[in-house]
Amino acid sequence: MSELKMSPSLIASNDGDVDGAQKLGIIATEDIPGIDPGVFVLAATTREHGLQVETVDLREFIPGVTASADSGTRLVTDVPSFLAELDRNPLSATGNVGSGSLWGDETKGRVEAIYNDHVEDEAGLRDSRLRLELRPDEDWVAWHRLSGKYMPQEEFGDTVEELLHTVTDPAQAELLEVIDSIRASTKGSFESSISRADGGQSVAFKEDVTTTAGRSGRLEVPQIVTLALRPWEGLDRYEVKAWFRLRVQNGQLLLAIKLKPTRNVLRGAWSDVVSQIESHLDGKPVLATRF
Repeated sequence: MSELKMSPSLIASNDGDVDGAQKLGIIATEDIPGIDPGVFVLAATTREHGLQVETVDLREFIPGVTASADSGTRLVTDVPSFLAELDRNPLSATGNVGSGSLWGDETKGRVEAIYNDHVEDEAGLRDSRLRLELRPDEDWVAWHRLSGKYMPQEEFGDTVEELLHTVTDPAQAELLEVIDSIRASTKGSFESSISRADGGQSVAFKEDVTTTAGRSGRLEVPQIVTLALRPWEGLDRYEVKAWFRLRVQNGQLLLAIKLKPTRNVLRGAWSDVVSQIESHLDGKPVLATRF
């Protein structure tokens, strides 16, 4: 049951009438469910108004009640910086021992270390954080923007030349020469067939495309191009396969490189990031979430 603590002093009324004096008291709220520390209930009695009760919220003026002393989010953009900051300011350095936690979102390339998270049956403020926010690698973004987009030969060559440093197979110079010198010719013919069952006849046009590249056709036009890309800056590069495509449309040669699905590459890179963090912190887990 809540205790009513009454002030020992009396505050005189304006007219000096002792009978009109008011008594002030503070109701102890520590054991009342649903009332946070720092919220006080004041009770007063006067002859004119009788018993009055007022709730006063002083949490914003009490350090550590609504915000911790080191509240805020610090931002780093690569794994080494994230680990260095965790070494400088370990998760167990503030808040309750063991209250620090790690949360990761693969879709955003983000890991957050929360220094004062919830622990057992005690709620933490969760406002002291260190965030690792990986930045998408420019080459990765550029190749995904280019993937499957058919372009005229000259424009395609200029575009691929800017990303040539990421090509590992075929040889970079050879690929550029293929793109610049590739030639395509088409020929077609009508083919007909008869169905003996019902006497029906179908006619189809078959078109053959022949390609050559290099002087005197000495170069082979590749079917697969191998790239070395990294999803986020600061990581190792991963092998990405892509199809080399061409199309002859209205007599014009169009070229494209279409990436094979990169979802597994992204997952592998994220797994490596998480493993590096967990290993550095002696197995402390990075919990999966969606920010």
